[in-house]
Amino acid sequence: MFEHLGISFVWLLVAYTAVTVVGIIHMYIFHIYFGVPNAKQAGTSYLKSPAYVKTIPYQALYNVVLFPVFLWFYSLGVETDNLKELMFYTVIQWTAMSIILDYVGWVLIPHPFRFTIKEFYVDYQPWISLIYLAIFVSHYIAGFFI
Repeated sequence: MFEHLGISFVWLLVAYTAVTVVGIIHMYIFHIYFGVPNAKQAGTSYLKSPAYVKTIPYQALYNVVLFPVFLWFYSLGVETDNLKELMFYTVIQWTAMSIILDYVGWVLIPHPFRFTIKEFYVDYQPWISLIYLAIFVSHYIAGFFI
């Protein structure tokens, strides 16, 4: 279960980065091509930025599409007798590690897009829960195609 944790973490980081980049690109598409304001109002977080707000309903979709792809790529490089079990334990690890990465990257580390705990885990509901659910069910989606 834990023998491939290092390579699993690398694939998680690739998937996590891909989802983040797609989200940022999507936000800028709303801003540049559709004229949705991207700026936040003074004293508010980027969670209130109109371009960001427009992307929120799609964010779980980025995860439900991209995480199974990267899970499948990861599974190609791992030899196992039970692929479904490997995928199941991997998504449990990925979901837990994503929760930790989110907390560190979006709440703890100071940067312009930083959220408070309340903004990220309360105001961002139900979306953050749907994102974690999308990561968790990615083994079902990837398993469907294998």
